[in-house]
Amino acid sequence: MILAIGEVFAQVAHLDAVRQLMRATQDRVRRQPGCVQYAFAEALEDPGHFVLVQEWSDRGALDAHYRSDAFREYEAGIGQHLARTSELRVFDTPAAFRPVTRDPIGPPQDD
Repeated sequence: MILAIGEVFAQVAHLDAVRQLMRATQDRVRRQPGCVQYAFAEALEDPGHFVLVQEWSDRGALDAHYRSDAFREYEAGIGQHLARTSELRVFDTPAAFRPVTRDPIGPPQDD
């Protein structure tokens, strides 16, 4: 399993365009072979700071993603909206596990 964690720092004045580009990218990338998870999230107290979580079945799937039209179009579109250079860390892990029960955490049930 390949896990990639990225940080994107967008100009606050361009947040609407950035969010639209990120939504479109998520939709396209999630359909790529080997993509287990691909999601952008905005930091709660830091507008314009986004975290990207990617999970891929293997290194080949990640490499194919970086050669894809979806990635090239994202890269071409995001550049003009960045406040600073994005960062990415890639982890190659043998397996993943859930350290707690698989029961979903939900709201309390009224009796």
